[in-house]
Amino acid sequence: MALYWPKEKVALDIVDDPQRNPFEGDDDYTVLRVTCADLSDYESFSRIYQHLASLLGCKATTTKDARDANRALHTMLVNWMSNTDEELDEEAVIGSFTFSDEVPSALPFDSRDGEAKRGDEANADRCREHNLDNVEILARSVEEGEAMRAAARSDGRHVRKVSVWEGPVPEGSFEMLSSGLRMSTPEYFFFRKANQLPFAEAVQLGCELCGKYRTSITQYDAGEEYDYLVHARTSTSMLRSYLRGARGTKECKRARRVLRYVSDSASSPMATFLHLWLCLSRTHGGYGLARPEFSQVYDTQDGLAPSSAGPYLAYDLVWPTKHVALQYVGSHEPSESDRSALEAGFMHVVCVSDEDVKSLTRLDRMARRVAALLNTAVPDDNEKWCNTRKRLWRQLEVPSYPHMRLTLPDIESHQMP
Repeated sequence: MALYWPKEKVALDIVDDPQRNPFEGDDDYTVLRVTCADLSDYESFSRIYQHLASLLGCKATTTKDARDANRALHTMLVNWMSNTDEELDEEAVIGSFTFSDEVPSALPFDSRDGEAKRGDEANADRCREHNLDNVEILARSVEEGEAMRAAARSDGRHVRKVSVWEGPVPEGSFEMLSSGLRMSTPEYFFFRKANQLPFAEAVQLGCELCGKYRTSITQYDAGEEYDYLVHARTSTSMLRSYLRGARGTKECKRARRVLRYVSDSASSPMATFLHLWLCLSRTHGGYGLARPEFSQVYDTQDGLAPSSAGPYLAYDLVWPTKHVALQYVGSHEPSESDRSALEAGFMHVVCVSDEDVKSLTRLDRMARRVAALLNTAVPDDNEKWCNTRKRLWRQLEVPSYPHMRLTLPDIESHQMP
């Protein structure tokens, strides 16, 4: 191949590149003819780089930090090129930067595009949205991670953390933003975290990714509040489809076990907390209740349920065939008229207040009420299960965000990206 700088009338011709298109410029071009071996050796590459920089009127960086970062990047790219004939997926070959986004995102470093915002305008906007100046590096090995750290710093980025993932990388793990720029998908994020977090926390993360809100669990800079999302970032059906690409691996088996307890469309951290408390298996400290639906509203012959006469727009958790719902009501019990609107003439509604979720005893009482309405037996109140339930209580932090009710004023109080 040949690279051209038309303004400066300079070209670099790699004469033994198998994909080579020979130099075809005018006679007034200055042509540097090099071989692949010249570029693979760092010392000769450095001399070529300095010569090229002088021809282009640029000043080559000579500081030790810059040379160390450049050498690390060169080593990584040479290793990448040496593996191009092997059956390796893109993540295994290149490694990645992980953007500071609501889910980790990946950026293979491309020396031809040192500024990540370069490209078409739509992708440039997306890059700015993902704050690529502050990244977490995701790599296949410690060595690759350090090379990527050096490359990121050389490119002017702050590196928060380096993470290593040695597990499978199924098809559909990345979304391409532009040439040389990719972002890991919510499905890939779930897959990795399902294998890295304790079980209950992994289910919590899955419900958030499939839900209509996001917190610091899935976005590192979410702050002290949470965002309300109009559309979920993924779904349980998309996660199941994605995991087929890793079937047969231990990582896939673990992720599928987590996914059994994940439901779609949760609209608040409190709804997810209550879901975990009620529906995780008894071996994980839950009550083993049937999995409910999140954030549902029903159109009946007599109007909506919950009724539009009340403030609630949907049920937090609902078991529709049993006509049972669970509603988070915040700091105050609902008035008689608000409760009537929730029940809508046919729904059995259990209300949960802030005081209820602060007490293990009151949460147990609530769970037993729901179980009775569902005609489901609760776990034996023996020492083994009680100790497991206490461990779950310690593991899951009760959400303390303001405005978590499914009312219009509460929803509107949250930022909507």
